[in-house]
Amino acid sequence: MSNIKLKEAALIYLDRSGGLQKFIDDCKHYSDSKQSYAVYRFNISINPSDVVELDAVLGNHILHEPLKAAQLFQSVCFVAVKTLSLIEQLQTETQINIVLKLTHLPLLPSYGLDLCEFPFDYPSQRFYMVQGIIIAMTTVTKYTQGARFLCSDETCPLSEGFQYIRVHVPGATESTTVRNDFSCKLCTSPLREDRKFRVLGDKQIAEIITAKSLTAFQGCPNNQPMRFQSLTVFLRDELSNKIKIGNEYIIVGIPTCVKNSSQNVVCIEANSINLYSPKVPSGVSDNFKYLLSLTSSSCWKFTAILANIFASQIIPPGTYNMLKLCLLMSLVQTNDRHKEVEDYLDILIVTSDTLLVDR
Repeated sequence: MSNIKLKEAALIYLDRSGGLQKFIDDCKHYSDSKQSYAVYRFNISINPSDVVELDAVLGNHILHEPLKAAQLFQSVCFVAVKTLSLIEQLQTETQINIVLKLTHLPLLPSYGLDLCEFPFDYPSQRFYMVQGIIIAMTTVTKYTQGARFLCSDETCPLSEGFQYIRVHVPGATESTTVRNDFSCKLCTSPLREDRKFRVLGDKQIAEIITAKSLTAFQGCPNNQPMRFQSLTVFLRDELSNKIKIGNEYIIVGIPTCVKNSSQNVVCIEANSINLYSPKVPSGVSDNFKYLLSLTSSSCWKFTAILANIFASQIIPPGTYNMLKLCLLMSLVQTNDRHKEVEDYLDILIVTSDTLLVDR
């Protein structure tokens, strides 16, 4: 299918989904500011099921070639801006930065990324879905969303205007977007950055690990060794500060390989992130009710028995009962992960055996 057909399908989807009206509203926000930007960033919500139903080829582009699909929507949005005169300050198509936000991925095995399977398919640069528990995260820092470069030769026609615009793409490092060794395609003179037009965004880095790794704390079955490795996740802009350590999330993103000074690190650039809420049976088991009835004569027998057998797969029953009782009380306070707990239960532990306490 030609690019013209794909652009027509993209425009039809934007119109039907309400994305075109949202794009127009975002353009008015930029236009009302009366400020000239190097990069105009727009988020476009994409429902893959709706796109595939409308045009299978366009849906395939979005799912398997997201960078090319973003360029396709970039061209469509640029034509819309110029046709409807939405942003007078906009000069070139490269100034439009389109971020396609997927609502979900098809529930097929080929779209799932298992943290226990290697190697990762990071060279494909397409969307995958990964599920894991947050074990670490950084504070929010800044990164370069986009930058404007000019030719250093003042006699060159490209020494002004917005011809050289660089924007962040999934998997790119800071040096990929901004550095000092770019050259002009017209006269080969070095490019210099116009720093007053640099656009910054928020960035947060997290480490996730598969929920299967929790079995390692219960000992290796049949004395079979296990190895679990965390995966680095990059959260940018509106996804920053959307996670909490200890929660399990379903992340849609693009795997990539980031090179640092000593090694190559496989990571994933998050496109969307949703809290995973496992379906648990409601109500209290019959055994629990029977134990409660047997210990109803005392207000402490029931909790004492629970503390005694709590975490028996990790530490011997009867040890650290006071600590386990405090942990159980803490769990009672945090039954709803969506609400902030006002009165936290702080626990200070002094011990010489850190292994069992860590477990």
